[in-house]
Amino acid sequence: MSTLPGAETISFFTNCYEGDWERVLKENRLETMIERCKTNFFEKVLIINNVKDRNQVEQYAKAAVDKKIIDAYYFAEDHSEAILSAFSISRKSFHLDFYDGYWYSMGPLAAIYFCKGKYLLYFTCDCMIEEGASPGWITDSVELMKKDSSIFVANPIGDDNRGECKDGTLREDDKYYYTIGFSDQCFLVETSRFYGDIYNDYHYFSERYPVYAGDLFEKRVNSYMSLNLLTRIIRKDVYYSHEKLLNKELEALRAKPSIKKKAKMMAGTYSRKLRKAINRRILGHSKYRNKKSATRIHI
Repeated sequence: MSTLPGAETISFFTNCYEGDWERVLKENRLETMIERCKTNFFEKVLIINNVKDRNQVEQYAKAAVDKKIIDAYYFAEDHSEAILSAFSISRKSFHLDFYDGYWYSMGPLAAIYFCKGKYLLYFTCDCMIEEGASPGWITDSVELMKKDSSIFVANPIGDDNRGECKDGTLREDDKYYYTIGFSDQCFLVETSRFYGDIYNDYHYFSERYPVYAGDLFEKRVNSYMSLNLLTRIIRKDVYYSHEKLLNKELEALRAKPSIKKKAKMMAGTYSRKLRKAINRRILGHSKYRNKKSATRIHI
């Protein structure tokens, strides 16, 4: 376990929801996620988001606390109004292109809201640090963020975002890529920097995020970072996997998209195309960080 200065002020948070809570809480995934970080965390917390049988899920969450795998758990919906108020976000603002980004956003927003450590390390539960990875990336990244305020977040290399390292790199050194962009799959941040009214800006670069996720947390942070020329550092020698994590009975279903779902996706895609055209051709927005791109998205 790491004992370097500052390690005790790093909080670990992850999430689960209706589709994957069994994989997270019935298997040993949660403890494996934490163990592979090889860090003495200030706290280890699970955010439970959008589950049907709350009592059943809570039994397993309590068992994880009793086993000292985690220190606490929270149901996001119990605190949704307080969380949205704390970050000046309106509930309806998650709707975009016929999709709702609310449920995608409440995991990381709840983690920030409840985090007591000076730094927050957040993983979506479908991500996992590779076995045997060095924990040095965590403390090294903290030290870099302390020295350079333009560095906003840090993460290892995800197995499905390697293209961002190649295409979005501003510069690099022996240990890190210095990039544009943001991913909510895994991020390390100084907790206080995620507070304030930073979730209500628009930047054209955020149009690269999936249509089906609405105006989600990940997209908002990306806009804020782009507008303020903030950087993400990606550790070169540490990787994490990102898999489709579903409870076993759901894994077996994998139904084909319905006609209604296909129609919604088509409508969302055309809605985005129209919005992008208006933003670029009429409002003069640019995908480049140092060009005009600022718009407040809420009233």
